[in-house]
Amino acid sequence: MKDKKNKILCFTDDAVGRDVEMLLPVRYFAERFLNCEFYHALNIDIHQIYRIKPDLILQANTIGSNLYFQISKIAHEQNIPLFALISEGNFRTDGSFDYWGFNRKKKFYQSYVCCWSERTSEFLKKEIAEASQKIVVTGGVGFDRYTIYKFMKKEDFLHKYDKKQYKKIIGYAGWAFGKLDHKRGRDELLYWGRGDENIFTWIEQQRQKVRDILKQSIENNPDILFVLKQHPQENAPERPEPVKNEMSELTHYENVVYLCAEESIHDLISVSDLWTCFESTTALEAWLMGKQTIFINPEQDFNRDPLYKGSPLVQSYNEFQKLIDQFYLQNRIENFFDKDKELMREKLIKDIIGFGDGMNHIRASYYFQQTLKESHDSRIKPKYLFHFWHWLVYVLIRIAGPFYNRAVYSRLYKFKKHLWIFENYKMEKLESLYKKYIPFFEEFYKDKRIEEKNTNATLFNELLR
Repeated sequence: MKDKKNKILCFTDDAVGRDVEMLLPVRYFAERFLNCEFYHALNIDIHQIYRIKPDLILQANTIGSNLYFQISKIAHEQNIPLFALISEGNFRTDGSFDYWGFNRKKKFYQSYVCCWSERTSEFLKKEIAEASQKIVVTGGVGFDRYTIYKFMKKEDFLHKYDKKQYKKIIGYAGWAFGKLDHKRGRDELLYWGRGDENIFTWIEQQRQKVRDILKQSIENNPDILFVLKQHPQENAPERPEPVKNEMSELTHYENVVYLCAEESIHDLISVSDLWTCFESTTALEAWLMGKQTIFINPEQDFNRDPLYKGSPLVQSYNEFQKLIDQFYLQNRIENFFDKDKELMREKLIKDIIGFGDGMNHIRASYYFQQTLKESHDSRIKPKYLFHFWHWLVYVLIRIAGPFYNRAVYSRLYKFKKHLWIFENYKMEKLESLYKKYIPFFEEFYKDKRIEEKNTNATLFNELLR
């Protein structure tokens, strides 16, 4: 008789996006080598714990939202093993980052704290000495996809959006300018601005300046298609109306495609010849995919991560146009390949995501495996407790879900805050993504001889030494 499979209940805040991309690689390894079967649920669907009765709960993080924290606390109280990654692992180590987030108890309930880099790991070990034994380095798991997957081709993108007349594409990753439009966003920007309300004026000025640089570039390069991507966290769930950002006033141009959540960021980087931004970690993702990058910064000195040091910076349209011309004439931006910038990119990749070899999910899977082993060895068994409120939320979603109509529900006060739930609670998009990714994993594992190394017990020794 086959061994009983380990039931893994995986919570995410959406059916697609960053957190999903982090967890699917771990799922693949666990299903292939650790005798696991996976169940997926939105993090508001907490009743699934009682329904599924998992052997282990898996999350992208435990601090990024109140729901993630609530689940981690429930897992702790009910003796259910919890394994979690970190969604925002590129945090500052100067004391300005709130590494507890929504964790009001200031206690790690997960088995391991999986840091992206030695830099952040050493910082947390000093800051939270009592938890130092839990703190490990896995690398940024979500970045493995840039090494493993094959992405959308330019020709397919142009066909999809009926822009086949274009041969050149420049991509732009939006910043959080649209947060000025709503209270939650303004609170987040105020925190980022360290409590100084003057930051709102500065942000609006920068929004307009970046918009004008993009506008001139779009108007003066009619043969180039500009793909403009809204920041995924720019809006708020309770406010489905479109935000006003640095791109939203440019959507009427023929050579513009403005996208919100329609395409994955990795596909947009893939189809672009050149990747640009105001300030975005997508620059690092572009480097992993072999793309050249430009930062558009009318003012360069502001509260920011050092990521910009690996790219050319432009402050005006003229500077931007000069680099565009150089790129399409030579297929390279000279300043991007400056020796100091190349060394800086290597350092940034190490400091930010730890490793760029596609193996971070396997490093994380080692600690996932250890969590399973510890749970099997433990004499303390989980107690799956019924909670009326969680059950009620589960039932209400299933009653209202089949009748979901975005145009109608977005007009209803109690419903418009929760459109994302009705659109994703079945997790169909996630399962579709996973099926799409499996062949890429299979090819990568074959190329890297993962099965062979796992069988002869050398896999983890190589990666964790």
